[in-house]
Amino acid sequence: MPSTARIGAAQLQTGQFQGQTVRAVGKLVNIDGNFVHLQLAGEGPVAIVDLNSSALFTHEAVNKDYFEVIGALQAENVISPMATVHLGEKFDMDLYTEMMGLTYQFDEVF
Repeated sequence: MPSTARIGAAQLQTGQFQGQTVRAVGKLVNIDGNFVHLQLAGEGPVAIVDLNSSALFTHEAVNKDYFEVIGALQAENVISPMATVHLGEKFDMDLYTEMMGLTYQFDEVF
């Protein structure tokens, strides 16, 4: 089974994984119609997730809860989700950013 790239805001900004299946962890910062905005690990633009009727994203979770989205990265930072996991309110984004850096440094392990 091929590995799925974990992306943060920096990888989102470069577009290097566009058209590929990715894993993105972020904090829910906005719900806008049929899309939600996630602030991914690191500094940079938000990811826009096409809702596809997912009931996991609620207005109560905005600016509080973290989610992992697995899906295809499209143009303009849009992720078309295949699966979404609710990670709750207590998620250490700094530790996740560190771990993600290790996945790129030691890609043969991950």
